[in-house]
Amino acid sequence: MRKNICKLQTNMIWYGQNYFTERRSIMGRTFTAEEILEALNKYYKESIFITDGEGNVIFVNEEGARRIGPAREELIHKNVSKLVEEGIYDNSTSLTAIQTKQEAVSALTYKSKDSSISHSIPVLDSRGDVEMVVTTNMNMQHNKEWEEIIAKERAAMARMQRELDHLRLKDHSKLVANSPAMQSVMQTINAIAPTDSNVVILGESGTGKDVMARFIHENSLRAEKAFISINCAAIPEQLLESELFGYEAGAFTGALSKGKIGLFEAASGGTIFLDEIGDMPLALQSKLLRALENREIRRVGGVKNIPIDVRIICATNVNLQTMVAEKTFREDLYYRLSVFLIQLPPLHERKEDIIPLAENFLHALNEKYDAHKTLAPVTVETMLCHRWPGNIRELRNVMERIFVVSPGNELIFTPTPTAKYAVESVNEAEFPALDKVSDLRSFSDAAERWFIERTLKECGGRVGEAADKLGIHRSVLYRKLHK
Repeated sequence: MRKNICKLQTNMIWYGQNYFTERRSIMGRTFTAEEILEALNKYYKESIFITDGEGNVIFVNEEGARRIGPAREELIHKNVSKLVEEGIYDNSTSLTAIQTKQEAVSALTYKSKDSSISHSIPVLDSRGDVEMVVTTNMNMQHNKEWEEIIAKERAAMARMQRELDHLRLKDHSKLVANSPAMQSVMQTINAIAPTDSNVVILGESGTGKDVMARFIHENSLRAEKAFISINCAAIPEQLLESELFGYEAGAFTGALSKGKIGLFEAASGGTIFLDEIGDMPLALQSKLLRALENREIRRVGGVKNIPIDVRIICATNVNLQTMVAEKTFREDLYYRLSVFLIQLPPLHERKEDIIPLAENFLHALNEKYDAHKTLAPVTVETMLCHRWPGNIRELRNVMERIFVVSPGNELIFTPTPTAKYAVESVNEAEFPALDKVSDLRSFSDAAERWFIERTLKECGGRVGEAADKLGIHRSVLYRKLHK
């Protein structure tokens, strides 16, 4: 047996010397097998254990000897079956690999109560007999450490992916603030943007609350970090918590096997935008408040708290103070979020901004479709008279529609009559009461209004047809309707 062991050691040394001699011209250095084995012995932080085909130990590194217990000198030449009999460890994958001539993997518990995963690979000779078995033992604690490192890397990749997904959906609208109302708003925004203070943006639907939130982020100290938004009204209540805070593997039916990070983790160091915050369920409001106060979250199904560093910007088109009074929104959360309140004016109060915004949208469409279209003068006049109940969102949709349907390169805007004009009943009296008319101007206005409304009713609310019947352009008619 001693002779057999020496032969295997000689073979190992020859293989090492031959390999590194062949690499001399590449590496510029020749290494001996003894040097290779010494490096594995001293510096490899997992156990390496090699036996011959009968289970006799021919090599073990210092880490392997430390885990097993006896000194390296005592282990060399010892048979692994004896180590099992002596209770040094509870089983041997080396013996299994010798018996089956196949790889063997098993959990291993040492006398010291340490545990590892043992992996043995048989090395067969030309006749198919086991010549030696190479075994590595991965420490369980090391496995956990590697798992944590891998999990952190995956979380970082997931954050990057969510940022990319958001950027693909990013609204490229530009901020326009020519009107006094918006200039006042921008003065406040420029003051608070560089801070970390939480902000609530109020305004009607379509007023550009999301664009304003991004502007605040891009002008803050967090501009280089993530900006991630979520619409609290667009996600079912039962899923919103997992979207915000993430979940662990197996947290609920249908959960991903590896778990998933939430938006608070994905936005680490940056800004998270909670749109339609007024639609957040009360139960989740309390968890959001706790996250803001403690600056940490816990994933759904998780047991540990995760530190967070995010700035919160919220938006809503409802009156949060009324909701607080009605007990449908937590008062403590309201005051935690509303360090600053920004009220965005509706578009009809920003007349100086209407045409610049329309031209921004038109510029983007011209670039996209390689066109050179412009706004017709009558379109400019009509747009300034329109009340824009859908605000900037309506303006953007109108620009896209008239870009497609307008003949030629001048875009014509024909407003669709609102329900007010389509169904509004006209006074059945033949003429306005004269006792309500004080002068000639008011009499003329009343008569004109009466005639227009009667004509519009006769045309079933169709503005274009009524304008033709009245002998005026539809944009003029629309302006008169909005007087």
